[in-house]
Amino acid sequence: MRIGIAAALTLASTMVFAGTEPPARADDATSAVDAATAELPVAPTQTFPARAAIRVLIEQEVLGTGLPADIAEAVVFVESRYDSSVIGSVGEIGAMQVRPETAAMLGFRGDKAELARPEVNIHYGVIYLARAWRLAQGDLCRALMKYRAGHGEETMTPRSVVYCNRARNRLVAMSSPFAVPGAMAALPPGNPPAAAPKPPAEAKSEAKSAPAVARSPRPADVYARLRQGTPAASRAFWAVHEARVRAIKAKIEAKWSRRVAAR
Repeated sequence: MRIGIAAALTLASTMVFAGTEPPARADDATSAVDAATAELPVAPTQTFPARAAIRVLIEQEVLGTGLPADIAEAVVFVESRYDSSVIGSVGEIGAMQVRPETAAMLGFRGDKAELARPEVNIHYGVIYLARAWRLAQGDLCRALMKYRAGHGEETMTPRSVVYCNRARNRLVAMSSPFAVPGAMAALPPGNPPAAAPKPPAEAKSEAKSAPAVARSPRPADVYARLRQGTPAASRAFWAVHEARVRAIKAKIEAKWSRRVAAR
């Protein structure tokens, strides 16, 4: 299935750029982009031959992540306009303009040519974007800010604003329900509902019985037991990582509950 999709994408890329040179990077949000130009919608007659095949890959990769496929497709449009041959000004590669360093952090061990393959590029791009989506609690612009500038970014710069506007314009062109401002913030994806506060005595008892954080498996150890670079390995890595974070938060909350009860 994926081999056929990759072949279709290669053919589509050839059709789009036959006789012309591909752009250095379709994502102008990280360079000197004109904000007024960025607001202009794509012409209704403009088509992208690779879009259908890329959409199939996106829908496969977002399963179980909580990330809407429309959001991932909008990022592909902003970053590369569905062209897997695009290389960014600072080394970003492929349809989702994934940097080799970022892919390596997520477990990728191949070369740049392999990272440019649509199925590989979208796999790692979706992993990174889904994490940004969870960190932003479903806020579109904040998620895109963290995708383009790093998960630790907290400042909405003018470039991030332009990037979000371009993605939102694409969502409008796609007739996506996620184009509506605030549509995602109402239901943060991937976050379990908050449990009701427990009595201090119960919290203290659970804190004593809970295993120590240091004894829980490390994400790197779990990842090492699986085939590196596969979707299963990446999902396992992030699952263990988030479990450790939850355990640390539970320990801190239990500590504060004991202090409040002692007052």
